[in-house]
Amino acid sequence: GYGGVVVYTRDSKLPMELVPRLREAAKKVNFDWDKDFALTDNTCTEQTDGEKVLLREQFAGKAAIQTEGQIQAAAVRARGNAVNSVKGEINQAEKAIEGLEKKAVDFEKEIVKDVFKVEEEIVKDVVKVEEEIV
Repeated sequence: GYGGVVVYTRDSKLPMELVPRLREAAKKVNFDWDKDFALTDNTCTEQTDGEKVLLREQFAGKAAIQTEGQIQAAAVRARGNAVNSVKGEINQAEKAIEGLEKKAVDFEKEIVKDVFKVEEEIVKDVVKVEEEIV
């Protein structure tokens, strides 16, 4: 872990007028300000043209990767939607075929009934004709 000390100020650099107070505070907890502490400079530096180009390239690369990932995700969603749509259409087609098969069977039964009725009528007519002949 870090195990150090951080002094937060509103400035990017530690104001030197605070150092005497910090030196005294460090002594109270058995630390030597000059040996145990290091000052850092958190000022923002001017970026060079090369750094700007590098940052733009890094950003563009990340954007391209994100875009590629988004395209892949959209393709997966589209494939899933297509599969679900086809499954639904297959189910509807199967139900339609079952309905047609039932209607065809019912139609065949009606035709058989009609054939029997026609046959009965023909037999009656033949019997009448035979009676008239005899």
